[in-house]
This record gives sequence, structure tokens and C-alpha cells, in this order.
Amino acid sequence: MTVPEGFIVWSVLAPALILFGFALLTLLLAVFQQDRGFLAGVALTGIAGAAVFAFHLLMEAQHGVAESGFGLRYLADAHASALTLVILLGTALAVLVGQGTLERMRLDHPEYFPLLLLSATGGVVMVSAGDLITLLLGLEILSLPVYVLAAWRSDLRQSQEAGLKYFLLGAFASALFIYGIALTYGAGGHFDYANLMAAFSASGFEANLVALLGGAFLLAGLGFKVALAPFHQWAPDVYTGAPTPVTTFMSVVVKTAAFGALLRIAATVFASLEPGVFGGLLPGVLVVLVGATLIVGNLGALLQPGVKRMLSYSAVAHAGYLGLAVLAAGDRGMAAAGFYLAAYTLMNAGVFAALTQVMDDDDRGDGIDRFAGLARSRPWLAAAMAVCLLSLAGIPPFAGFIGKVLVIQGAFGTGHGFLAALAILMSIVAVVYYARVVVAMYFREPSGAVRTQPSRSRPVGAAIAIAVIGTIVLGIAPGLWYTLLDRGQNLLVFVAAR
Repeated sequence: MTVPEGFIVWSVLAPALILFGFALLTLLLAVFQQDRGFLAGVALTGIAGAAVFAFHLLMEAQHGVAESGFGLRYLADAHASALTLVILLGTALAVLVGQGTLERMRLDHPEYFPLLLLSATGGVVMVSAGDLITLLLGLEILSLPVYVLAAWRSDLRQSQEAGLKYFLLGAFASALFIYGIALTYGAGGHFDYANLMAAFSASGFEANLVALLGGAFLLAGLGFKVALAPFHQWAPDVYTGAPTPVTTFMSVVVKTAAFGALLRIAATVFASLEPGVFGGLLPGVLVVLVGATLIVGNLGALLQPGVKRMLSYSAVAHAGYLGLAVLAAGDRGMAAAGFYLAAYTLMNAGVFAALTQVMDDDDRGDGIDRFAGLARSRPWLAAAMAVCLLSLAGIPPFAGFIGKVLVIQGAFGTGHGFLAALAILMSIVAVVYYARVVVAMYFREPSGAVRTQPSRSRPVGAAIAIAVIGTIVLGIAPGLWYTLLDRGQNLLVFVAAR
């Protein structure tokens, strides 16, 4: 259901407004309340409230009554509502990990939870945007808190470098994105996706070159956020330098928000360009970026001695797999990406949460030797980490396997057989570097210099349990989530079909 411009549908805006309201509330309470557990509970309450509204909107989209506001500029269809739930899940896991580790790391500042909620608000706006200006607003709301969080450990030069590098490169990427908006508006005369689709697909449209350049700059700006090669250089340094609880949030929430926006643009604006000389160039560029990302991410991870940096390159590799879904965005690619992002959020957050329980209080000590013999000293922690790592590697019967099957099928279905074969080959490479950690935990004896009793935390344990259970359930019964994505109404695709 669409409504006239200027008419506000509060239920459509509810998830973002609730998150924003609770961000302000936690910031206010932090002035008077020293109990960080209480603040975490308030933050989780806000996340739960937003999730209730997002789930209601997703159920409505199953019956063909997806809603929107401001004349298709803010959407609450299946794509937006499902990815909003994924963002909320990732934020909740990051809140639990932060509550359980920041005090031990002496980073327990009251602004942590408000910044998480504020950044998540921007992510929700991004996946719900049906307009380039709305998308830019969400992008900046998402990014600014993360710049601060990346430099959260102000006494460590590595963390300061992470924050500064992310800020400078992020500002450059935003500039590219804004330039892309200007060119796209110049070509189509509109900011909203629906009117841009109509303009680009109209007979006699002649601004193909300007539209192509605008799309290329939009792709570059969002490519930075999702860490597509060659825009990935920031990811290993920032993910490694930022405190691990912050990396947990960045690796899942920021990626989900940026891919949600990129999928929407690819399925609508990019798809409406004529498939001739100019229209065919943009998909060709994306094919090269996806192929390079698969190679750089997996081979880079294979060479890393530290687990945290290995997971950083792994995040780049998974951006390549998700790129396959972007190429198939108009042919069930959005549903495949929605499933993959949910699975990735669970298994990647689970690995980082487990990692915080092995590393030192100063957030160091992530070498492979640190995991030697972990199955003897902490069998449940080792088992949980093994499940998440094997799922990231794409081993059945876990969710990561189903996710990779879906995106690879999408690549084959859209004629990108070479990329699909490359993704399969790189998945075999991925098994090697993930298996190194599993082998160390189960088949190596701990050295005398390695601490054998890592710290324990109930909130982190809860996050790990949620991640492991979700990874297993999605792997065994993928239809529970995928059906909601595949059958739900996507408004702009519906409008284009009409």
C-alpha cells in the first residue's frame, strides 16, 4: 500500500523511531545510572520493541499489503522488514558481547549502547530507503557512530589508526556516493527509485552515459561499505584495530545495511538501464569487482597468522559471495541475499563473541596458538566456535552452506557460471583457513605460555548460544526464513512489473 507524499505512516517508521528513541533514552540514563547491565537491558528492550513492529510489517508483506510512506520514498516491504530484523539481531548480539567484555577491557563508557542503537537506526533507514536522499541520510547516521566506536580504545595507537582510517576513507566514499546521486539525478530528473526506473526505461531516453557514471559512483560508495575489492583496503586494519565487540557490530550490521541498499538499487535503478552498450557496462564492472573480492578475501585470509585479522579478510570474502546475489538481484537474488545475511550475522557474530572469551583483557592474543587445546579446557566454547567456523566455511548442515548454495544458484541462473565456479573454488580455499582454528582447538596441545582458562561472561555466553542455535536451525530448516523472503512483496519490483 502506498500513500501520498507528505502523509506519515507511523507503523512504517516505527522500527527506526523506536531505535532512535531508545538511543536517546540510554544516553540520558547513562548520566544517572552506573549499572551497565541495566543500560544493556534498556537497549535490548528497544531492540525487541523495534523487532515486534518489523515482524508485523514482514507478515503484512506476505499477504501483498506491504506499506510505504512519503510516496515510495520509505519502504516497509519484505526486503526492508526482513533486513531490519537482521540488523536488530546483529545489534542485540553486539549489545550482549559489549556488556560482557567492555568492563573487562576497561572500555566501559556509557556512550557505547546509545552509539550502537543510533548506528543501527541508520542501518534500518538504509534498507528501507526508496530514495537516494533517504539512503544518504541513513548512510551518514550509520557511519558517524561507527567512526567513534572504531577508535573506542583511545589509549591504543592501533585503535586510533582504525578510527582515523575509517573516517577518512568513509568520508571519501560518501563524497563519491553524493557525486553519484548528483549524476543520477541529472540523468533521470528524480531522486526516488520508482521515478528513476520509469525515466531510465522510457522510450527515447538518451542520458545513458550520465546514468552509467552515476551508477558507477553509487556502486563505488556502497562498495566501500560492503568491502568489495578494491574498496576493501580499510577492512582488515579497521576490523583488527577496533575493539572486538565493535568489530562484531561492524562486520554484521554495517554489511547488512549496505548490501540491503545495494540490492535495492541493483534490482531497480541499475536493472532499468538499457542492456545495450552503456547499460551492459555496469553489470560488467560489478562482475569484475565480485570476482576480485572472492580472490582477494579468501587468499588474504589464508595468509593471516592471527584469527581476528583472518576473520577480517573472511568478511571481505563473504562480501564477494553476497555480490553474486547482487548480480541476480532481479531474479530471487534479494531473497538469497536476505537469507545469507541472516546466516552470516549469526555465525560471524558467534565467532567474534567466542573470540572475546579467548583473547586477553587488552584485546590482544588472537594467534592460532591461543586456541590450542581449547576443546579440553573449554569444550562448550570450542564446540560453539567450531560450529560457527564450519558454517562460515560452507560445511553442511549449517546455515552457511545453504546461504552459499542459494547465491551460487543465483549466479548460475543469471548466466554468471564462471563466477559461480570461482565461488565454489574459493569456498574450498576457505575450508583450509577455517580448519586451522578447528584443528588447533581439537588436535593440538596447549603450550605453557598460553592461558588455558579464558574469561567467562554470561551475556557473551547468551550471544554465543543464540548464534549457534540459529546457525543450526537455519541450516536444518532454511524454509523457516527463506520462505518469508521469497514470497513477501517487494514494492518497487511490484511497481515495475505493473
